[in-house]
Amino acid sequence: MPYLIFAAMASINCKTRIFVTVLIVLFLDFNAHGQDTLPSFSAVIRSGNKVLISWTNLFGNKTKQLSIQRSRDSLRQFKTIVSIPDPTVLLNGYVDNKSTDSNYYYRLYILLDSGRYLFSPSRKPTKYIPPTPKKQIDNPDPSNKNKSNYPDAGVVPPRPVLTEVDLPNKAKGQMKEPEKTYTIKKGSLIVDNLKESELKRFRDSVSLKTKDTISSISKDTIFIKPFIPKDVYKLSKYIFPDKTGLLHIELPDAQKRKYQIRFFDENKTFLFEVKNIRDPVLLLDKANFEHAGWFLFELYDDYTLIEKNRFFIGKDF
Repeated sequence: MPYLIFAAMASINCKTRIFVTVLIVLFLDFNAHGQDTLPSFSAVIRSGNKVLISWTNLFGNKTKQLSIQRSRDSLRQFKTIVSIPDPTVLLNGYVDNKSTDSNYYYRLYILLDSGRYLFSPSRKPTKYIPPTPKKQIDNPDPSNKNKSNYPDAGVVPPRPVLTEVDLPNKAKGQMKEPEKTYTIKKGSLIVDNLKESELKRFRDSVSLKTKDTISSISKDTIFIKPFIPKDVYKLSKYIFPDKTGLLHIELPDAQKRKYQIRFFDENKTFLFEVKNIRDPVLLLDKANFEHAGWFLFELYDDYTLIEKNRFFIGKDF
């Protein structure tokens, strides 16, 4: 059978032969060893310092991306060497044939369709140890047909024990779905991320402790509508118009103070200012403002801002 496979490979191009060779190596290794379950994986040094990285993927169609990363350091400076074309395959692997030696560390980057991502623990590849073949022994008692002619098992390298993070429902053969997360937005600004288990407490907090409201919750985003108080106009006690159209300026202790008033139109464009006001009551004619509408002012006492407010001058008085 191997002769037929390699004879057929002689008639195909180089890239295809490399791909088929990888598949054959993976097939033989899958049959020789049980593969580690994501996010765990196995890394084995094969002939020519080629490193075979393999795994079992119980995330299935929830896997959006799966990349293999390599580094000289077990904790930092990892760089992606390949992203698997179909990350949803149950049994899969990759042969790193560009590694100059076996002193690299490997890890996997796994992105799920929920937006959650995780890194596997980093692992240094180990030398491939083929399983010890089962030896046939003579049955000392030919009449006892129930006894096996083989010992119980060969020697297989031990596999790491799966934790709850790797496979929570191992007994049922199912993988626990990662907890859903929400992105919290105020307008176009992202302000936080929230786990689904925290959603009820967050909604109560927004309702009871703020004046903001949750406008909507989409598939993975919570939109917050910020509270904007209404602009309530309050007439100034120092500067205000009367029914005849005159603007009253009434300032206490004007002779002892250094009052100054700056006037602006409603677009905050500077118009004029009145300095060194000594009269307790000063009247300005509406002609000083050239048109009807809202105007803004800033009242200072010796360059200290006392009040910022506005007033309205109508067309008819």
